[in-house]
Order: sequence, then C-alpha cells, then structure tokens
Amino acid sequence: MVRANTAYVLDPETTIFKPVELQVDLGIRPLYAIIGCRLLEVVRFDERHTLFVDEEGLQDGLTAFTIFEGFPQPIAGKIVLVGGDGSTPYTSPLISLEDVAKHFKCCRPVLDPVFAKADEISPGGIIIAGALAGLQCRIERRAPTLVEGEA
Repeated sequence: MVRANTAYVLDPETTIFKPVELQVDLGIRPLYAIIGCRLLEVVRFDERHTLFVDEEGLQDGLTAFTIFEGFPQPIAGKIVLVGGDGSTPYTSPLISLEDVAKHFKCCRPVLDPVFAKADEISPGGIIIAGALAGLQCRIERRAPTLVEGEA
C-alpha cells in the first residue's frame, strides 16, 4: 500500500491554488517536479507549516510571481505548502486551503497603453491626439483561485 500526504500547490501564472497528493516514501523528490526546479528553498510559513519554492526562480523574463505576507522578497514559480518543519517526512497541512490563501497575492506585470491627449511634441516629433504615446507598467495583484478536492 502506497501512503500519501496532501500538499497545497500555488501556481502564480494561473493563480490556481489546490491540494495534491504526494507519495510519502519518495520524500521531497516529487516537489522538484511539481515546482519545476533544480534547487529548492525552504521558507517557514508558520510554526507548523513549510513552503518549498524555487531557489533560482527570480530570473529575467519573469511573467508572474507571488507576494507572501511578511516575506522580504517576491517568490517566483510554483509554491508547495506542507505540514512540518521542512524535514522529511512532512505531513499534510493542518490548516485549510482558504486560510493559507489569505497570506498570498499572485502578481503579474501589465502594460497599459498611454494615448496622447492633445497634439504633443516629443523627441521623435509630433504625436497626434489619440495616438499611442507609450506604455505604462503596473503590477496586477490577485488572490489565489481556490480549487478544492484535487488531492
């Protein structure tokens, strides 16, 4: 009989946050495949739970990331939450998916068009009113989308 524990996985690209089953006897090996990384970083969620994240996730070309309440920097890539202190064997979370989700914001950069309001003069010449004058960047922040019963 194969024993399994539940873990919660957050994908900032889709904002989907869901439970998955992980085989206990494989230790943390399945986490590398779920997160899609070569090097795991362990981040304490609270005294009873641990996050596993991609140590090398913050790279050029970042299209989405997660803000974890109280953590000093953004987290790039998928995030896995398990019960325990990060050592094996880990356990299923002792907190609900809804309660965990309250601590995260999924973020992505968004480019908004900026249109000339009147005939403007720029270093490149005259920009006619209503024409695209440039792009402005902002960060869109969304709560995770909860998907129950996947484990």
